[in-house]
Amino acid sequence: ALGGCLADDMGLGKTLQAIALLADIYPKEKKSSLIIMPKSLLFNWENEIKKFKRELTYYTYHANNRNLEEAKKKQLVLTTYSMVRIDIDKFKDTEFYYIILDESQNVKNINSQISKSVMLLKSDYRLALSGTPIENNLGELYSLFRFLNPAMFRSINDFNKNYVIPIQKEDDKDALHELKKKIYPFILRRLKQDVLKDLPDKIEQTLFIDMSDDQKTFYEQRRLFYYHNIKDQIKQSGIKKTHFFILQALGELRQIASIPESKSENQIISPKRQILVGNILDVAANNHKVLVFANFLNALDCIAEDLNKAGVDYLLMTGATRDRKELVEKFQNDESYKVFLMTLKTGGTGLNLTAADYIFIFDPWWNRSVENQAIDRTHRIGQDKTVFSYKLITRGTIEEKILQLQEMKKELFESLISSDGASMKSLDEKDIDFILGG
Repeated sequence: ALGGCLADDMGLGKTLQAIALLADIYPKEKKSSLIIMPKSLLFNWENEIKKFKRELTYYTYHANNRNLEEAKKKQLVLTTYSMVRIDIDKFKDTEFYYIILDESQNVKNINSQISKSVMLLKSDYRLALSGTPIENNLGELYSLFRFLNPAMFRSINDFNKNYVIPIQKEDDKDALHELKKKIYPFILRRLKQDVLKDLPDKIEQTLFIDMSDDQKTFYEQRRLFYYHNIKDQIKQSGIKKTHFFILQALGELRQIASIPESKSENQIISPKRQILVGNILDVAANNHKVLVFANFLNALDCIAEDLNKAGVDYLLMTGATRDRKELVEKFQNDESYKVFLMTLKTGGTGLNLTAADYIFIFDPWWNRSVENQAIDRTHRIGQDKTVFSYKLITRGTIEEKILQLQEMKKELFESLISSDGASMKSLDEKDIDFILGG
């Protein structure tokens, strides 16, 4: 059977489309399907399955949970590129129904171990998901099709001779036309503007991210320190006299969750950075503009450093920025600036940034209305595109608690912290247990 690539623009629901396909296959099909992805997407796949098609059974094959015989009892096996590379001897002897590569650009280098590993896998059907199937050169297209339809382009030498050299070196339009004609039936790509009439004005999503091991250890150490010390202080002095210490605890734990560099002398690197920059490169490559909001200046510095390394031009606005009007005009009118970094408070009000249609909130703020104000910098009159907003949340931390409070306890929010977050109002020990408890 021939394989295909779903290459829709970011935010158009490639994961959900894949789940819809699988929901049509199961429970009739008896073989399991293998879905391979970057580690950062495991939780999001689990979430989407639970949300949209609970009947699908799945096994997450990762870390210490790696029993392939157990996994094959489920309809779907969710795993990561590194797990497939490490356990290829187990995987290669299993017959799957579908193999789906999410963020398939992970196999773009034909000489990499993971690229070689996926070629050893056996399945009836193959599907790739990627908003950017080709990032740098045509060789990446060969690598993708070697997985999807191995016989299509024969060897890499043939592909180079027939397409890469004529197209990239000699600007041969006939060779380009022939290549387009060949791959056309196997790649489905829809851009945002193609499906605009079917989209709502604004789509908001949460990207869940796991802590690194070092970060987890550091976070737990500080959480327990504050949890016990705050309990002791409340016993001795009462909750009112402990407010300042509580604020200090919340501030530090939020930083360790989102930007641990600031509390570890740059020894621990935030996993959010790689995911954010990867997403920015994706959307910028497809000619979209991006707003990034963060609460901590240190986070903006680190993101700026990553964008510099990636060769992405950006603008930066903080409370200290004087020439705001000039920066806004640059972002709105100059195509070379694809990214605008700003603090949530600074960028949250009074700016019109409709050139952007993607927003990333690097870390959540207690009060959801502050985040909504930030999103409304671009989701406003004059915006003719759907706005996609992504909130990055570190699992198992105070950030998840903030999210739960935002969703479930809006009244508690209002009483917990005033809108500017500077002073705490009423807070009892139950709330402390909820926020700082394990």
